[in-house]
Amino acid sequence: MGTHMTLFRTNLLKLAIPFLLLGLSQCVGAPPPSSAVDENLKSIQADYVIFGLTDYLTRDGVREALVQADTAYFYRDSTVVILRGNVHLLAYDKDLGTERAQVSSDRGRLNTINNSRVARGKAILIIEKDGRRIESPELSYYPALDVISSDSITVMHEGDMIVEGTGFDSDLDFLNVRIRNGKTRGGVIR
Repeated sequence: MGTHMTLFRTNLLKLAIPFLLLGLSQCVGAPPPSSAVDENLKSIQADYVIFGLTDYLTRDGVREALVQADTAYFYRDSTVVILRGNVHLLAYDKDLGTERAQVSSDRGRLNTINNSRVARGKAILIIEKDGRRIESPELSYYPALDVISSDSITVMHEGDMIVEGTGFDSDLDFLNVRIRNGKTRGGVIR
């Protein structure tokens, strides 16, 4: 019985070797398995990437703003966060905690030291208390200086009136909104 079992194992081994060699020959020259990481992700230079960012900006424990973006890129050697896709900022009144204004844009930059933000690409500012709408390719928000401004072409919609200019400056209470080199169409100037 021992000889029969040894003979069976030897024959089984002789039968299995060609199949093993055939399987191994299929591996030679075959392309490596594709990576599970998207090639676009490999090209990102950021140290950290957050998809679906929601971040509350505070100063001395008081909420100043809420920032949202589809994607945020963080860099170890920088205090700037790059924001991309459906970027929104909701600014709060520091005394009342109510919504003061909304800014939306295609992309932006957030400075984590002073909570300043630059909105770029179809930037739109909506002033909550009176519904004024200010549009510009770029808006800069500086909460520490109590300023929001633009050095780019600006259009302000206020009721039936449209004011176009080369930029604008405003305090964050929107009491002193100044459109630079403004030209008015329609409506009545207040």
